[in-house]
Order: sequence, then structure tokens, then C-alpha cells
Amino acid sequence: MGPPILQMVKLLFDPDVSKKMILQLAYKQAKAVGFLKILSFLLGASIVGASTIIKIPQIKKILNPKLLEDRIKVSQGLSLNGISLETFNYLIHVLYNRNNGNSFLGYGEVACLGVQNVVIMLLINYYEKRATLENTTLSDKQKIRESLGALVNPIGIIVAIVVLFDKILPHSVINGLQVLNIPLSIISKLPQIQRNYYLKSTKHLSNITVTANVLGSLSRVFTTVQDFNKLGRDYVLLTGYSVSFILNSVVAGQCYYYSQPEFQSESEKRD
Repeated sequence: MGPPILQMVKLLFDPDVSKKMILQLAYKQAKAVGFLKILSFLLGASIVGASTIIKIPQIKKILNPKLLEDRIKVSQGLSLNGISLETFNYLIHVLYNRNNGNSFLGYGEVACLGVQNVVIMLLINYYEKRATLENTTLSDKQKIRESLGALVNPIGIIVAIVVLFDKILPHSVINGLQVLNIPLSIISKLPQIQRNYYLKSTKHLSNITVTANVLGSLSRVFTTVQDFNKLGRDYVLLTGYSVSFILNSVVAGQCYYYSQPEFQSESEKRD
């Protein structure tokens, strides 16, 4: 007989079978499963797929300026402490879900975002070192070599943390840290929100990435609600995603607020 999906595909190409009947059959199957559950599944798959490129605009925002001083200025507008803490939260979140046997579609985007965050962290470290070397007598090649050498320590720290939490610490520690992820998520966003407030500008942020973060976290709230019973009524996950949505919305609000003409002119004066 073969799987139901294959049978349905064969029927679609059968000239003796009414397409209307096939659509009615598909509708009944979807209704039996539940439209919201199907939407939740599709959203989960879409979020994981989109997450592979969500932070690419922010990376390009750092690398795109032709002048080195502009690339340094963009990197200085980002909070290294906030991004580092956010990446740590991502690591705990991935390990928590994996240890509890949750579907990769339910948390895969966090793994993808974490990898992109690591790239952003390394770029911030790199341009921070370049900024300190700008007034020295070193050649450009020496400055690049020195700045790349400064990445050895952060890379080593990242690898050590991943190995420690993934291979050494017991699952009970990860489960406990997942609860702390809620206050840590708040703390991780506050440095960037504070920096935006201090600069009265969000030129250093990618509007595409900020918007994608809001939509992604909102979608995760929806998918978690739909799979709430399946996930064992995990209030920790639901609360975490809800808090993430609220904080991402605050950053998005800052992007809109500081894009107004009066703040644009003030920012240009400071530049």
C-alpha cells in the first residue's frame, strides 16, 4: 500500500481521480490532526530554517563599512557582555531540550543563533583590539595579526564552556540553570538596551535582525502553547519564550523611537 502521503501523491497524478476529492480528503486529514497543530509544526520548521540567517544582517552591519573606524564604531555599539550572556543562555537552552528529549524543531533555532552570536562576539573582540592598536606604529599586517591573536583566548573559553556543560556536568545542573535562564535572559538584554539609551541611537543594530528576533520569539510562544501538554506542561520554556518576546519588543521599540528625526539629528552631532 505504501505511506498515506505517497498514496495521495499518486492519486494526484491519476487522471481518473477527482482533484476535488483529493483536496477534500486532505482537508479532512488536516482537520483530524488539528489546524493549529499543523500551523505550529510549520512555524517550528520555518523558525529553524530562518534562524540560520537571522543574524547575518547584523554580521554584515559590522563588516560592511568601508572605513575601519566605522566598523569599529558599529562593533562598539554592541554589548559584548549582553551577547555573551545571551549565548550562554542559548547553550543551556539547547542542552536542556536535548536532555529532555524535545524535538529539534522546538529549539533548533537557538543552536543556529548561538553559532552566529559566537561570530559576532569574535568580531567585537577583533575590532576592540584593532581600536587599541590604531595609534601605534605597527603596520597594518601586524595590527591584523595582533588582533587575530587576541581571539585565541575567547575561542578557548567558548570551547571549554561547551565541553564542561555538555560532557562533564550532570543533567540536573542543566535543568537547574534552565530555570535561571529566565532572569539571565532579562540581564542579557539589559546591557544592550542600556547602551542604546546612552547612545540615543540604534544605528549599530540591524533592523532586519531585531524584527526577526521579535517575530521568532512570538512564534515560539505560539508553538510552545500548542505543544504545551506534549512538552509536559513546561512552564519554564513558556515563561522563557514570553520574556524573550517582551525584551526583543523593547529593543524593537528603541529602534523605532531612536529613528525619529530629532534623535537622528542628535546622533549625527555626536558622530
